[in-house]
Amino acid sequence: MYGLVDCNNFFVSCERVFDPRLNGKKVVVLSNNDGCVIARSNEAKAAGIPMGCPAFKIKEHTDPRQVIQLSARHLLYRDLSNRVMSILSREVENLQQYSVDEAFFVLPHEDVETSHRMMADLVTKIRQYVGIPVSIGFAPSRTLAKVANHIAKRDRRITDGVYWLVRPEAIDIILRRTAIEDVWGIGRRLAASLQAKGIRTAADFVKMPPSLVRSQYSVTLERTQRELMGHDCQIANPVTIAHKTIMTSRTFGKVLTNRDEIADAIVSFAERTARQLRDEGSVAGSIMTYVRGDHFREDLPFYSNSCQLVLDTPTSDTMTIVRQALNAFNNIWRDGFGYRKAGVMALDIVHGGAIQLNVFDPEDHGKLRRLMTSIDGINNLYGKRSVKLAPGLQRGEWAPNQNHFQTTSQTLHFYTGMIHPGPQADDTGTTEEESFGEFGGD
Repeated sequence: MYGLVDCNNFFVSCERVFDPRLNGKKVVVLSNNDGCVIARSNEAKAAGIPMGCPAFKIKEHTDPRQVIQLSARHLLYRDLSNRVMSILSREVENLQQYSVDEAFFVLPHEDVETSHRMMADLVTKIRQYVGIPVSIGFAPSRTLAKVANHIAKRDRRITDGVYWLVRPEAIDIILRRTAIEDVWGIGRRLAASLQAKGIRTAADFVKMPPSLVRSQYSVTLERTQRELMGHDCQIANPVTIAHKTIMTSRTFGKVLTNRDEIADAIVSFAERTARQLRDEGSVAGSIMTYVRGDHFREDLPFYSNSCQLVLDTPTSDTMTIVRQALNAFNNIWRDGFGYRKAGVMALDIVHGGAIQLNVFDPEDHGKLRRLMTSIDGINNLYGKRSVKLAPGLQRGEWAPNQNHFQTTSQTLHFYTGMIHPGPQADDTGTTEEESFGEFGGD
């Protein structure tokens, strides 16, 4: 049996942990630059506010004065996520974190009644220790566990947050009630294509010949179909593969025309990228910098470009990566344009133990690694970016628009240290949205 633990309305729940006045209110968390809704409380969902709704369109669904809009504080969310996962790792076997608020685990073949009681106690423990409500769904496959978890969160008759989807007749009933677009792994385009063939529900999809699914779509979709049938199609011992690319980017709070301000952002992005490489034990063989203008500014010409530079020796050294990122930026900078977004990407990533040295490279890479280890240790002890490069000392105007932070608790002290969840949490003035990618907070 697979179990899926999912934090309910995660980003909103994190905000409520430190401000109980938000309980029972219509609360939404906004994306970078306060652009659109990325998490909603149950009250906001009931009001009809859809996921991804632009902030200025909230008034089309309900009275915006009744909705509390909050800017995302990803450093806070990451900390609480780590606490939830820490509890889970001590209580269950084979925990595999899927996103910031979800994790799969394998349940041994034990008595269902005993296991249910243990899982209900686990839900209670996470709520008591961290303050985050969670739901757990069980099924013979991960895709069905997703369906079971959805029921555990939304069925009001389930009071302990745990739901089992085991019996074949129960699975058949649930699949007939599950729209095809709600199946994990089936996006809008696939759903539209299947609906055009008369496939409206998950039960309809299961009845399709597997060979037809494979020939007309892909083997991946066929695996999804077999998972809905109750077959486990996951690799028994998946091999963890490091990122093939790592990118740090931002949409600026306003259009910038000053070269130094954008260069300051590039330095910050390069520092973050280098740190993530070291955290993963990887090195990059090349660095790419890109800039992009604003399509909506009619008073400024649009410009977009990128430049990739190959490193003499693959590295995760911050100074080398910052230097190459700035060299690439200098190659693509053009005066007279307005810039709205920029980013730095590490490419040709390999494991740090597989570096091919260059005999003509004058750098002492052993010395650089020891220096980076010392800097990372200081920053871990005294706070992020306590030690940083001189080119990144200035505070530019490129920080995103985040005007909806809670004013009741700008600095939160945790037993593990100190976190500043607002833009002051990081000297760059930004949150860490790229760490979470497309995973939302619902």
